[in-house]
Amino acid sequence: MTSSIALFFPMLALFLFTVLVGIRLFALRVRAVRQGNVGLSYFRNFAAGTQPEELATGQRAFDNLMEAPPLFHVICTVLMVLHQGDHLYEALAWAYVALRLVQGLIHLTYNNVIHRATAYMASMLVLVVMWVRLGVTLLTVPGLMVPG
Repeated sequence: MTSSIALFFPMLALFLFTVLVGIRLFALRVRAVRQGNVGLSYFRNFAAGTQPEELATGQRAFDNLMEAPPLFHVICTVLMVLHQGDHLYEALAWAYVALRLVQGLIHLTYNNVIHRATAYMASMLVLVVMWVRLGVTLLTVPGLMVPG
């Protein structure tokens, strides 16, 4: 398997984690409604009343997976399309996924802001390295840039 195609697997892992966090959020919402901690009407526009802290935290954890990770999926897809994946990109991709898993698990468990922010910033650094490396490659390797 080429390293470009191997980039699919970290993308899949992050996608599956996102699905699990979404399922957990749905289960928390159902439980909160059944227990009477939040009215079903709250979910019409998320403004009618308040929600329990655990539900708000679960929502934010899910929202976090909808913010920066799309930039990860884009860079991996571009790398695969351009056949630019290599072992370093693969290692960076897995590092990004691991850091996002750590950040998400911290958020969903003991929720220490400093620990969570450290994992988040480290994941963003990995993402920046991936994008900058590709940019430098496209600017310096003849034949990779599409003529305009």
